[in-house]
Amino acid sequence: MKKIHSLLFTFALLTAAVFSQPANTNLSNTQLFGGEPYLAVNPTNPQNIVVAWMALDVSTSFRVSIKSKSSFDGGNTWNTSFVQPHFGPAWHSADVSMQFRNDGTLFLCYIDYHENPDSGGVYVTQSADGGISWTSPVQAWNVNTEDPSKLPLDRPWLVLDNSNTANAGMLYMTTKPAPWIAPPNRAYFKSSSDSGLTWSPYRFVDTTGYLIGNLIAAPMAAPAVTANGAICVAYPSYVASQSIYAKMLFGKSYNRGASFQYNDLLVSPASVTDTLYKLGYHLCTNPSNANQLCFLGIQQPGTDPDVYVYTSNDGGLTWTTGTRVNDDPINNGVAQDMPWAGYDLNNKLVVTWRDRRNSSGTGFYQSSDTYCAVSDNNGLSFHPNILLSDVTAPFDSILEDNGNDFLSCELHNDTIYAAWGDVRSGNLNIYFTKVSDSTGTGSGIVSLNDDDLFSVYPNPVSDKVYLDYHYVSSKTVEIRLYNQSGQLVLSKQLSVDDLKNGIDVSGLARGVYYLHLRDGEKECVRVVTRN
Repeated sequence: MKKIHSLLFTFALLTAAVFSQPANTNLSNTQLFGGEPYLAVNPTNPQNIVVAWMALDVSTSFRVSIKSKSSFDGGNTWNTSFVQPHFGPAWHSADVSMQFRNDGTLFLCYIDYHENPDSGGVYVTQSADGGISWTSPVQAWNVNTEDPSKLPLDRPWLVLDNSNTANAGMLYMTTKPAPWIAPPNRAYFKSSSDSGLTWSPYRFVDTTGYLIGNLIAAPMAAPAVTANGAICVAYPSYVASQSIYAKMLFGKSYNRGASFQYNDLLVSPASVTDTLYKLGYHLCTNPSNANQLCFLGIQQPGTDPDVYVYTSNDGGLTWTTGTRVNDDPINNGVAQDMPWAGYDLNNKLVVTWRDRRNSSGTGFYQSSDTYCAVSDNNGLSFHPNILLSDVTAPFDSILEDNGNDFLSCELHNDTIYAAWGDVRSGNLNIYFTKVSDSTGTGSGIVSLNDDDLFSVYPNPVSDKVYLDYHYVSSKTVEIRLYNQSGQLVLSKQLSVDDLKNGIDVSGLARGVYYLHLRDGEKECVRVVTRN
């Protein structure tokens, strides 16, 4: 759960252009705030990409909400935003996470809450059409009835089992107490065997001999599921009677979390003393090899924070000593933070992070870029770092606040997909790119424009759809309409005046269509439903 503050209302109309390599697409186009994106790629159709994030702007009535956008052409164009509902007056949302099931169903969880009086919970919804529409969210966690003194609704992570075992289809969720709750605190765990419709009673992630301890204020558990149906968690611990060292512990369960087997993952981590850095850690598993796992985080063995990965080749029993991922000079004072990682089906591992190597100074208060690197030997070494951002974003004071602690990435075949937040526009916005792993170059992303630039009405439509395009640079525009199978069903060159006369769609079958409008190098896409 994040508190968004220190926001200045400024208006900047952004019209994206076609960049060379790599092209960055502004997905949020907000005049206020977009933070902590989560990206998911459909395993049944890798051209279907969904990005969700925390949004605060006019369209959300100045309430922090969860927005998402979908692409069905590999990230070239995107539909309009879907805003997840709130469940109380003046409630706010936060902390989205998502995962596709191997049949193409997408599951999403988020917080919806009100502080003082404290109320709300964690909600789960699903989409069967690649993120276009969503079911009514189900409350997976009610903080007014489940350990209400601790309010265990912060930073929920949702993962699911895509194995071919008896545990296939299971959903798992971890949470922790609200950030204003003083320690002692513990991390929580739940499961669902019916696609998120009902959830088990909670249990604590830790146990006797492997306790989190009384000194850690916000003990986040990072979950992941192995290819042979085990639910795994990584979490912090410091209990002097257990060990004189701080640790990251690892738990693994084959019985859907009823019990865990525990062992050390990382002993005496090289901690970062400056609390401004975004130090969120992450656990991921190889979908093609049940024995391979990766844990990554920010460590500071020298003068500045760096990205380190720790991997296992025996299902988490033992872990490597750690590999430094960022390839800038060691101990140069340049800081990295906000890491994320994921495996693809070809045993490759991708790691993404925020990087300040292109700034002019050292420390937290510097301009930054987004970088990534790929390993094909389970994290023992990495190929040269790849620059993902096409603009070095200046520092802004909003980056000191919560609400911008994570970014997201996936690797499919040769293509790296990534989403992150930066302040190049003067506001915190969500950017997307896709890059070739083998060449390090962009993959032909077409521009995306602000939601306000192009609207359609009525929607749903019966016979004729009308277009309202506010910022025309050409005398004619190109209109293309695709069905859900990607087939072109209509193509027209229209004058600006003709746009106001509408487009006849009475001959089309009922269903969902994607309406593209191209004006020179700019292209917008909207989802239209034909009744």
